[in-house]
Amino acid sequence: MRARKRWIIVAMALVLLVCGAFLADHFLKQRHHPGLARFTRQLVTNYPGSFAVEPPLLSITLGEQEMETLRETVEAARERGVILPDGRPYVNGEMEHAGQRSKVRLRIKGKMTDHVKGRKWSFRVVARKDGGFLGMRRFSLQHPGTRNYLVEWLHHRLMAGEGIVALRYGFIRLKLNEEDLGIYAYEEHFGPELLENNGRVVGPLFRFDPGLFWEHRLNEMQGLRFDEPYAAYQAASIDAFGTNDLAKDATARAYFEEAVSLMEAFRRGGLKASQVFEIDLLARRHALIDLMGGHRSMDWSDVKFYYDPVAQRIEPVAYEIFGGERIHTLAGSGRYEGRFRASFDLHDAYFNDDDLFRAYVAHLERVSRPTYLDSALAVLKPALDTAAATVYREFPWKELDVSVLRHNQRIIRRLLDVPKGFHAHLQVIADDTMEVMVVPVEALPIEVHGLRLPDGTLMPPVGHAVVPCRNPGRTGQPRAMRFPIPEGSGLSKDLSLRLEYSVLGASVRRELEIFAHALLEDLPMRSAHLIDAPDMRTHPFVSVDEKAGTIHLRSGSWRLDRDLVIPAGFTVHGTAPMVIDLVAGARIISRSPIALTGLPELPVTIGSSDKSGGGLIVMDAEGTSQWRHVVTTGFGSTLRKGEAGLLFQNSRVLFTECTLQEVPERDLLALVRGSAELKDVLLVGGRDQISIAYANVRMDGVEALGAGDDAMVVRGGHVQVTRSHVEGSAGDGVKVDTHGELRGMDLTILSDGPGMRLAKGALVDLEGLRVETPAVAISLEKMHGRYGPSRVNLRGADLRGGEGEVADAGGNQVRSVPLDAVGQ
Repeated sequence: MRARKRWIIVAMALVLLVCGAFLADHFLKQRHHPGLARFTRQLVTNYPGSFAVEPPLLSITLGEQEMETLRETVEAARERGVILPDGRPYVNGEMEHAGQRSKVRLRIKGKMTDHVKGRKWSFRVVARKDGGFLGMRRFSLQHPGTRNYLVEWLHHRLMAGEGIVALRYGFIRLKLNEEDLGIYAYEEHFGPELLENNGRVVGPLFRFDPGLFWEHRLNEMQGLRFDEPYAAYQAASIDAFGTNDLAKDATARAYFEEAVSLMEAFRRGGLKASQVFEIDLLARRHALIDLMGGHRSMDWSDVKFYYDPVAQRIEPVAYEIFGGERIHTLAGSGRYEGRFRASFDLHDAYFNDDDLFRAYVAHLERVSRPTYLDSALAVLKPALDTAAATVYREFPWKELDVSVLRHNQRIIRRLLDVPKGFHAHLQVIADDTMEVMVVPVEALPIEVHGLRLPDGTLMPPVGHAVVPCRNPGRTGQPRAMRFPIPEGSGLSKDLSLRLEYSVLGASVRRELEIFAHALLEDLPMRSAHLIDAPDMRTHPFVSVDEKAGTIHLRSGSWRLDRDLVIPAGFTVHGTAPMVIDLVAGARIISRSPIALTGLPELPVTIGSSDKSGGGLIVMDAEGTSQWRHVVTTGFGSTLRKGEAGLLFQNSRVLFTECTLQEVPERDLLALVRGSAELKDVLLVGGRDQISIAYANVRMDGVEALGAGDDAMVVRGGHVQVTRSHVEGSAGDGVKVDTHGELRGMDLTILSDGPGMRLAKGALVDLEGLRVETPAVAISLEKMHGRYGPSRVNLRGADLRGGEGEVADAGGNQVRSVPLDAVGQ
């Protein structure tokens, strides 16, 4: 009897266990988890493994009154169902990390109540100016789930790897008033240190103000639905991060005004995306949004921007991807109409620019290859393992599901592999022209490359030939395209004729057969031609060889009163005798490398006879610009502080035996995020003569004479200098800051201002430095809490400063070895 009772108990226990397992499995799958078996493995494997990594600890201490203020904010948000911007005041506190303490201001952050759920509230933290956490003064602390755990971590690493401004993002353990709140995600906020960490010059960070949009969302959450015109993208103002700083800094305010002007011109349809944005970075960002399954992040109210005041272009900033979801379409699908409409939202306006769409599709092809993800995960594996172990300490079931990313790669490849780009109907064959009516069928724009003749010749279309997308639920709108045909070719509707096409920007081309029958022959023909910016061929001294990919600038004397814009994909050559005179604000803007070759007695000369020229810009150029025996005579003053007459950005350039001059009111040469070499180069005049921002530069035999302000400014990057001479600068002879490095030998500085100035973790390592100035020879600003000390290592230096050899404001490192001790 007892045995039977025991068996009944065991059977009941087994039934309960099976039922419990079934219910647990169902519960997990309802929440998009693979199920109980996977959950059990994760718990058994990941949680013990997490103790191999000790998460960084951040402690925040607040007074009781400050804690009460936060509690009131949280309770009000929970009652309302949303966190309003004006209902979350800052409180004062203290932060401690790795033995370092600093004063902070702190408030509740976020919009939705997931940021105040349970005890893991989300915080915005602002440290004192000389303090910070991991190099950040402004950052957020939040439940890792608000950004989908490891998905957001991977998002920022991939974005940074693509050269996009990305936030520092990771995981820590947080204590608040000694209460252990467990694992938190930290996320950088928007400020100068974000730009510095991404190798960007200082410029505005901004967004479309979402305040009115959130009024609309609050109405929705309260069940009130009505027409709210103020909630639209077109109604939003443009809002700068750090607005208070604009009132104090005229230059920052001027840059922000430029950014607003560009963005408004884009939003109103006055300028295309390619005239306003760094479209390659914008294209990369949206290709990664597709890969990461982050289409929910494309709401205009969540998009953030940076304005590069040097390139005068707007860049995207990577911000909350809302990713990790399987995609069914692409970010750019169903948007392209080939024109601008005032009703376009932000992303429709983006994707109606041909150049942006081409770059977007090219990057989709790249990121959808299996090798892209394999390579990225292999490189990131050590850091990813550490981040994952930290998350697993509290959330062992929150693994990074790489299978979702693999799925998205397959979907991208399939969507780009269109079965048929469009329908084509042969309308008319005239003596020298064929007219074809095309009907869209796809959600992606299709570029028609030409008509394939029976003998294999490809005849390009006349004018713009991109077939727009078909609107969902509607038939495609027909439009006419024309193709030139050889006179007397004998083409007729009886022949099998084909068009060659591709998705706009895709590398794979296909062909489709033209239907021999016409489509509604009484339908008025709509031209597919769109008027673009003037072609570079309209300049009489520009000769283009498309097949060879070269552009030749003809010899002679040329006056330009309008911009010469050179696209990517070419190599530009020009030789003496040549004089280029830029007037009326005209510029040369090139995305291809420019090679200019003169002679010692007959250099190539570029300048502005009336000092009204806009200057010369080379950006994002593949290959090296090589200038030999080139003289620039100056382009004239500009209203924009810091704008250089010569700018090379994200490009490589070699100057050999050149003389570069500029007026005192304008910077002479700017080198930004690229590489450069200057050999036997003379710099004369200009405000700042050579500005180097996050670039790698070698200088040998450079003379810099008579700078109106600083002769050489190095911000980030690495500079190697030999046999060079600086003389007569009104400001600093050489200025190095923001972790910039200056190394080399045999540098002479004869300056009216301080000979050399270091700040923000700069490094100077020189042999044979000679400085002579009525001011201090070398000045070091006080060590900054986020950058660490500046360092000076000198061997055989001769420092003659009227106000002293070295002035260290405190906390830096100076080492000088006498001349007779060098080499010992």
